[in-house]
Amino acid sequence: MQGATAVTEPSVKDHPDVIMLPPLILLIVLAIAIALEWVAGLHFLPPMSWSGWSLYAGLLLVVAAFALGGWALLTFAAVGTNASPHEPALHLALSGPYRFTRNPMYLGFLLLLVGVSLIFSLEWGLILTPVLAVILHYGVVLREERYLTEKFGQPYRDFVGRTRRWL
Repeated sequence: MQGATAVTEPSVKDHPDVIMLPPLILLIVLAIAIALEWVAGLHFLPPMSWSGWSLYAGLLLVVAAFALGGWALLTFAAVGTNASPHEPALHLALSGPYRFTRNPMYLGFLLLLVGVSLIFSLEWGLILTPVLAVILHYGVVLREERYLTEKFGQPYRDFVGRTRRWL
């Protein structure tokens, strides 16, 4: 038949079906915490200052968060796989921080939210940290785990058996 085009099957998505990019989830939760603080501040943390335990603890957590996330990204680059959950996983990352936790980047997001909350006396950030953890768990982590199990099979199941999800 002239002029007809072939119909092809839609390509199978070779990436986890996460609810949205995880850094965007972190930014949304942080924005909500800032808005809630502005509307209904709780004031159980010391006021923001350039000295004191909350500043130093917060800075320590922020540095740890960036170190953990950076180490994870470097590990992904070393094994030649994609960091974005909207791209296919090419290889399993089993070294670096992945020897201790299956989700170092998301753990880093939680540390970052707590650290920023301590630095800026953002009480709602501390309150919303478990909310961020639940959203990441159900909206990202479980979906990524399902995808990686389907894609890599037994090697991924072995990794799951010896490495904790969070800590």
